[in-house]
Amino acid sequence: MNQYDEFKAIIDAYLNQNGKSAEYKSNLHKTSFSDAESVYLYESSQKDLEVINMDSIAQGPYRKIRFPESDKKEDSISTNDAFIICNDNMWYFIEFKNQKLNKTKDSVSKKAYCNWYMLLDIIYEMERKQRLETFWYANPIEFAREHVNFILVISEDKNPMEAKRIQDSITAGERYVPVFLEKLRKYIYHDVFLHTPVTLERYFVKRISLSDL
Repeated sequence: MNQYDEFKAIIDAYLNQNGKSAEYKSNLHKTSFSDAESVYLYESSQKDLEVINMDSIAQGPYRKIRFPESDKKEDSISTNDAFIICNDNMWYFIEFKNQKLNKTKDSVSKKAYCNWYMLLDIIYEMERKQRLETFWYANPIEFAREHVNFILVISEDKNPMEAKRIQDSITAGERYVPVFLEKLRKYIYHDVFLHTPVTLERYFVKRISLSDL
């Protein structure tokens, strides 16, 4: 069993222990869906990966476990769209935003901390019953700084200048990272990345072979 499967087993055990269920196994295409405009940011024709749909956990079972008196979806903790673990023990949160980059700052920053908190809550609740062998239980903050990454994927149509800058930076062997993402790297993550759907597929998805998951 690889690390990603170990983590899914912990999620399954957590849900079962609390008498809950969730259809959390998904892919990049499905998790890129924008409710506001009913469009997918990551096309079904693009190379895809299996991911964990964080919203399906947060907005259903996790909220009902931690806030049982609430029946409102908006009371759910804020989470990123997708999550995946690679065999090198690098963790990736992925957030799709079908809006202008400068309007994503507050939402992205909030989700960064809330999503990490939710995962820690689940991991530590299950520690005695089902441990994640590669996780540093003694120091989760240091673990995040060494192993947890964040990828923000923005719409090319709504960010043409930023999309060009992203590609130009990659071509030049550099990386374009806005200040608000850089702050997240300083405070919580090992690394942060800004992509369009095209560069996500080309420089992340296609570089992850089946043996990496």
